Amino acid sequence: MKLLIIFLTACTVLIISPNMAGAQTSSAMLRRIAIDYYNWRNQNYPVASSDAGLHTWDSKLTDYSPAAIAARRQHVRGLLAQVNAMPTTNWNKDDRIDWLLFRAQLEGVVFFDRVMDFEHADPQTYVNECSNAIFSLLKKEYDTPRNRALSATARLRAMPAIIEQGKLNLTKPVKLYAQLAIDSARSIDSLFKDSMMTALAKDLSPAEMNNLVTASDAAIKSIHAYADWLEKRAATMPPFAPMGEANYNYLLKHV
Repeated sequence: MKLLIIFLTACTVLIISPNMAGAQTSSAMLRRIAIDYYNWRNQNYPVASSDAGLHTWDSKLTDYSPAAIAARRQHVRGLLAQVNAMPTTNWNKDDRIDWLLFRAQLEGVVFFDRVMDFEHADPQTYVNECSNAIFSLLKKEYDTPRNRALSATARLRAMPAIIEQGKLNLTKPVKLYAQLAIDSARSIDSLFKDSMMTALAKDLSPAEMNNLVTASDAAIKSIHAYADWLEKRAATMPPFAPMGEANYNYLLKHV
């Protein structure tokens, strides 16, 4: 009798183990995919990373070239398809919750890329990139003022190119978003001239100070010109329109 029980137990283990092993392998793969995604996201959105307290790429701005935008969107769509294809039936509750939450995050990115299309429809995208690029260096004293000032200089120098790229990208700007962007652009001076200089313009060499001021002036000039550019085109821009019931219901269900 004892031998029969041992035999039946062994058979049960042989039957269950492949499913359990498969579930563990799949959930481990989910965690690897998620970690890789977060690392990729942080590197591709350096200003958002700085704002969240990760200061690895403080001298960088987001790449808004058409190729970079397309590559980012394709990457997330591919990950979402991979996550959706995972067989989660035999996963434990915690792993399945992780899967649902991570899938919802990816769904959110894909949804807003598809429905809102900020890079092509919202002029605030580029003003916010510039303002947050500096504010994210000021709000916490995570490094010396000098080191943060050098990062700010690098970001300021990159802003005119970002603004010009934004003009090319905005193929369907929405009037409401443009008006908000104009207001933000025309009120950015105090951030660059007052807040930034007060917090960061310390322990700089004369050359470093000159570089910071020159880059700041050029960035402000470019951002003001962007506001003028938007204002001249505002009359021809479509008004704001809600995303619609179908999209909203999809958002509630999937994101």
